[in-house]
Amino acid sequence: MNIARTLWILALLHAAASHGADAYPSRPVRVIVPFAPGGTLDLTGRVISQQLSQQLGQTFVVDNRSGATGIIGYGIVVKSAPDGYTLTMIDSGFSIVPSVSKSLPYNVPKDFTFITQVIGVPRTLVVHPSIKANTLKEFVTLAHANPGKYNYGSGGAGGINHLAGELFNRAAKVDITHIPFKGAGEATAATIAGQVDMVIAASPGVVTFVNSGKLRALAVTTAGNKRYSAMPDVPSMNEAGVPGMEIITWFGLAGPAGMPKEIANKLHAEVVKALAVPIVKERFAGSELVGSSPAEFTKVVHDDIRLWAGIVKAAGVKPE
Repeated sequence: MNIARTLWILALLHAAASHGADAYPSRPVRVIVPFAPGGTLDLTGRVISQQLSQQLGQTFVVDNRSGATGIIGYGIVVKSAPDGYTLTMIDSGFSIVPSVSKSLPYNVPKDFTFITQVIGVPRTLVVHPSIKANTLKEFVTLAHANPGKYNYGSGGAGGINHLAGELFNRAAKVDITHIPFKGAGEATAATIAGQVDMVIAASPGVVTFVNSGKLRALAVTTAGNKRYSAMPDVPSMNEAGVPGMEIITWFGLAGPAGMPKEIANKLHAEVVKALAVPIVKERFAGSELVGSSPAEFTKVVHDDIRLWAGIVKAAGVKPE
């Protein structure tokens, strides 16, 4: 084989490799949501997946794998090939789990590629309408008078709904019992059904139910006296008399560790493009649209792991 022919073959191989890299995605992409359908993480995953499908010409399929506060779903992700065809939605609870679990089948900081934060939202304390309290102060008074009578739902032990409830118990000096469910959506549904009295849910996931009267919103976890734009009549926790309850929940896209930078960067760029689409903006009304870079999102996750570790310790939540 002469030199010219060898160079020609090498050029073809390089072109084929380059074309293969540029072709991502060339087949359907699975987006694992590690909780049951209906929660804000599920909603975020579905909105972004639908838009990415349109932009990239391949189907992004949401796959709900609930259980063990997300551990089952995330365990699937870390065992998947880091080729961009198995992704996952994560939220702030992802950074809490290392502090409330005695053992995990993966290393949170090291076993994932953090692609982009999609949105950020405050949480809202909502109660079933049968609760005889129209304000947070009235609800706290009821809880003080009846220790252990009332309960709150969460998406699972150690999740952000759980920890937010424990923080509320400490901040308001009340004793409200924790009732875990398989996902945030189930906890909200149980509150609507009157099976539990209260949930501190991600705000976008409860706006419709508050507006329809199926839930009563008592306060939001925004900073200071700032209010949530989608529910301007609902006071902040600080305004309502329970300071120390500022909680902004982030929702983002990740994959297994070792994903090629070009794929992570491409997905980040496509999410940024998606967040500029009017129908996506409408679906995320009331949320802060973020679209951070992989480096920025990685910093957010790592910083949150340290932050929540301190909060878990201060709240006295024991690892399970």
